[in-house]
This record gives sequence, structure tokens and C-alpha cells, in this order.
Amino acid sequence: MSKSRDARSSPAIILPPPEIDGFLPDIPGGATNLLPEALTRGDLKVWFTVPEHSDPSAGKETVELFVDDNPDPVVTRDDWTQPIAETDRFVVLPQLWLRSNDGEHRLKYKVTIYNSTWDLSSDLVMTLDTQAPVLPSDSKLVFPPEVLPPNKLTAHYLEGNDALTVGIPSYTLPQPGDVITWYWDRNPSGTTVGGILELTADNYNKPLALVIEGEWIRSQGDGDRYVWYTTKDRAGNLTSGQSAVQRLDVAAQPIPRILPPPKVVEASGTGWPVRGTLSPTDALNGVNVILNPTSVIHPGEVPQVRWAKEGDLGSFLADPVSAGEWKYQIPKAFMAPHFGKAIAVNYLFKDKLGKLLESDEYTLTVLNYPVDRLQAPQSADGSPLSLAAVPASGASFTLYKWPFSAAKQRITIAVEGLEDASGKTIRHLALDNVEVTSGQADAGIAKGEALVPKADFLSRIRLGVQLTVKAYVSFDNGQTWNGAAAPNMLVAQFPWLKVTLTV
Repeated sequence: MSKSRDARSSPAIILPPPEIDGFLPDIPGGATNLLPEALTRGDLKVWFTVPEHSDPSAGKETVELFVDDNPDPVVTRDDWTQPIAETDRFVVLPQLWLRSNDGEHRLKYKVTIYNSTWDLSSDLVMTLDTQAPVLPSDSKLVFPPEVLPPNKLTAHYLEGNDALTVGIPSYTLPQPGDVITWYWDRNPSGTTVGGILELTADNYNKPLALVIEGEWIRSQGDGDRYVWYTTKDRAGNLTSGQSAVQRLDVAAQPIPRILPPPKVVEASGTGWPVRGTLSPTDALNGVNVILNPTSVIHPGEVPQVRWAKEGDLGSFLADPVSAGEWKYQIPKAFMAPHFGKAIAVNYLFKDKLGKLLESDEYTLTVLNYPVDRLQAPQSADGSPLSLAAVPASGASFTLYKWPFSAAKQRITIAVEGLEDASGKTIRHLALDNVEVTSGQADAGIAKGEALVPKADFLSRIRLGVQLTVKAYVSFDNGQTWNGAAAPNMLVAQFPWLKVTLTV
């Protein structure tokens, strides 16, 4: 059955669409049948299908190429005189047209054979893009504020996510398939490609950023590095120039965390010792702790000084009174519980990942308060002490407020004398491991608070000999007594009072 028709009739056959070699593969969200920009730099062959009864040797045959809804053909060809060979079944779109018609178009052709019958093809969608992306006037990559200024990329910054995220300024008409190539080089005109970012349907219309892995940054070494980028769209149009060049001072190699011990300023030792000795007389206003300037502490990290083992009586966690210089004040209240002991002093903080870091320890030996700087107990009923004048309630002995006194400390006051009947020394505890009250911490042991009974003790003492009054304080609330488990009655903690007992 013949497929030719009268020229006045409508076409009965729809020919296959035009064919063009070299279209880029379609991608999600991208233009359909995008022609590479390189193929627009010359004329382009558009292939058609030869109708079944074509025979140019029998008469002129014409192929017309139409674009979109334009009734006039953009190209016409009718120069065949012999049956159309496979290699000659094309028409040519001129370069000028290709370079002047960006956008999506529908192409179709019409073939009129020698007997004036004609057939139309179905449409071919083709997209042209010959315009390069246009970078903004300020095309610098946008670095995080922790990096710019002062153009410094540090190992500390990379301790977070171990990556550098850099914003890309928005440019003219980003599209899926665009490729951003970024460079990282020792020279501002170097050629070291760091990587590429290809835009997709998911990100092309959102703020763009490069994520540069810390491992890669470290592999490029430290020192001045120059960073820039170029943009090329999917058709292959390259921006006329690169972005502005950013200089970075890179110090990305991991820095060992050197955290040497702190130092107690009032303690013995010069330089930066790992241990020292503190006299309580040098801590009447508390003490100061400073950190070794060689300590590797990054911006944003705030060390606290830990004074003694956390949870122990007299422990304290100090915040800096001078950040950056790292000076700390340990109040007086946290001195006395450590008299006669050795404690550890160090500092600790969390890094940006939340990991707890601790310095090496400084060992501080705190001496006992010197006896010669304390005051002896006093006899409230006079000295010498007249037995006849002692009231029935007993003789009263007092103690002045002592340095570092505090509520809940413990006090013991013992009175010793020679027993007349046996000739042996006997003892009475006027206060026996008694908890110090707030009032006593403020004013000392007052008259009537430490009594020695008249009938049961003083009346047994040989007259004319001296009584010895001994006082002891436990600065750590009864845990130790001047370094011992209990008051050592043979060793003076306070100067002893000697008072003669008379008739």
C-alpha cells in the first residue's frame, strides 16, 4: 500500500523525531536534551528519517526544519539529485542560530518528496545554553567567623567536626549539573584542585557550601594556602574568570596537649616545680594559683583549678579571676582542713568535643600552724589559782580565737596536775573533742565553756605545784589532730599554760 498522498491532504504518517548526536544525558531536575556548549561553536547536523518512497532522482525533494510554533522553517534543504544516502540525510543548523537561541526548543521536520506528498515528524526537545554563569562582584568564599579574620585555620578549629565548611556566594542561575571546582594551593595562581561540587536537584537552589575534610587539609601541610573556585555549568560554559583568592594561614597539624602542673604562688619553690610546701602563715588571706604559660589551652576553653580531691573536706573548684592570664584565688576557708597533709592541685576543662582534659598534678604539702604563732589558754579565775577562790562549778579556762578557726572544727582542752595522794600526774578533759560553734569560731572559748571541777579534780591536786593546761584543735573537723589520729598530749599544739594551784 502506497504511503504517498495528495499534497492537499493532511499527513497520514508521523515520521520519527529529528536526531542530534551529542546530547548530554538527562539528569533529575536538569534541562532535557542539553546540547554541550562546545557543539554550538560550529554548525550542527540535524538528522531526519527518509520517507519510504523518496526518490530525488525523479524530482526535487525538500526537507524543512521547524522550531517551536514558528510557521517558517529555520532551515531548508533540497540539493539531493540521487536517492538520499545514509550519510547525507541531514540538515544543518547554523552556528549563529545556535549561539543566539538559549533555552528549550521543539524541533520537527517536514519532508516533501518528488510527487509533492509530504510527511511531518514528531517533536524533538532540545535545550541550548551558551551563557556562562556569572559570579557575584564579591565572589570570595565565605569562611566561618572563627577562621576569618584573622585568616587562621588551626588544629583547634578542626577538633570539632574535623572539617572546614566554606560558603559559596550565590551566582547567576545555578542549575543541576553545574560543577564548582575549588583550588587549594601554595601559590595564588597554582593548579592544585581540592575537589569539585556538582549541583543536584536537591541543592542547586539552596545556599551552597564546600565541606573540606580535615584529613585532606592536613595532607596539604601547614603554611600559607590560597583558596578559590571556578564554576562551569552542565553545558560546559566556564565562568570568564575565577573567584577572588583567599589566603589562609594554615596550622592544622595536631598540637600535643601539654598541660603541666599549676603552681601555688605562696608555696616554696622557684620556676615551675611539681611540688611545693605551704606555711599556713602565708595563707592567712587564702592563696593564689597560676597556670604554666606553656599550657596548651585553646580559645573558648576555660580551665578550673581543683584544690584537693573532689568531695574531700576542704576541696574547692576555682574559676579564674583573670581569664587568659589564668589566675585563681583559693579562699582562706579551704586552707585549714589540709594542715599537716599533702594535697593535689591541678586544673581541668572540656574541649570543644566535650572531652574532659586534666593537667598534671602539683603536690602541695601544707604545714601545721606553728605553735609559736598561737596563744596559750588562759585561767579565767586568776594565776596563781587559789583553790579556795574557785567557785563550786569549777575553774574556768579560756582560749583566744585561733587563726583559721571555723565552725565544726573540734577542740580539746586538757588540764594536768600532780595528784597529792599518789604522786602521779592525773588529767581532766575540760573539753573532749567538742564541735566548735560559730560563736566560738568568732570569739574563742569563753569563760564557763571549759570547766575543771573543784571537788573531783582540783581538790586532789598537790598544792604549790603547777597545773598544765593544754589545748588542741582539729582543723579538719575531727579527722586528724595536728597530723595524728587523736590529740597527742605529749606534744604542744598551742603553747601550754602553767598555773600554780595555791590554798
